[in-house]
Amino acid sequence: MQKQKVQIIVGPTASGKSGYAMEIAQKIKGQIVNADAFQVYRDLRILTARPSIEDEQIVPHYLYGYADCQTQENVQSWLKKVCKILPQLSHPIVVGGTGMYINALINGLNEMPDIPNEIRQKVRQMPMTEIQSLLKGQNVLPDPQRQKRALEIFLTTGKPITYFQNLPLKKQIEADFEIILIQPDRKLIYNKIEQRLNIMLNSGGIEEVQKLQKMDAKGGVLKAIGVKEIIQYLEGQYSLEEMRKLILLSTRHYAKRQMTWFRHQIIPQKVITV
Repeated sequence: MQKQKVQIIVGPTASGKSGYAMEIAQKIKGQIVNADAFQVYRDLRILTARPSIEDEQIVPHYLYGYADCQTQENVQSWLKKVCKILPQLSHPIVVGGTGMYINALINGLNEMPDIPNEIRQKVRQMPMTEIQSLLKGQNVLPDPQRQKRALEIFLTTGKPITYFQNLPLKKQIEADFEIILIQPDRKLIYNKIEQRLNIMLNSGGIEEVQKLQKMDAKGGVLKAIGVKEIIQYLEGQYSLEEMRKLILLSTRHYAKRQMTWFRHQIIPQKVITV
């Protein structure tokens, strides 16, 4: 049986992935599927540069804006969703710059145990000092969400998270993946990042974050680039220009990391230089 063909468009932020995907989708009557870790959140369309409502009406879009601001979305839950959706589509085009998501789709993931809800709630209520104490001796990155996840797994199985991370990868879907890498000149991408940021801040990006605060957001949406800086600006810690420069710097660093990752971690069938 012939494998389903799945096109994957990758590249750094602001490189024009979504626009290129729209061009292809309209030519082949395709469907666009999100592989960006922050475009899954419905309450942050502007700051995450999600496709416009108009584009979503022209071409079918999947896995955009499905998670609320209280949800901590991750690669495992995204992979389960995308593997259910792809076989139903005639010409799927996966678009995104989150390397971990792309890698999981192509190569699979380490199988992690299901966490009972009572353990998840118990860990969420623990202070970080207690979580870190219980994880003493385990090699866990100093990130609160990763530490909570590691403790959930330890309390559920009695084994450290590294045990599961070292298991062989298990592929979730078999497909004929065609990877298209958009590879911009670094100076060009930095200019595009600045232009896009100015548009975001002038067209409702700050107001989006104000709404998150009113909704008492606690999920992964708070980790999106720009959210922390805008909150600090709203609290009076930075001026508007200082906040803008901080977001610009964070976005440039992110683009640099993305370009490095794609250069070393994937083998594209097609490279588009812009």
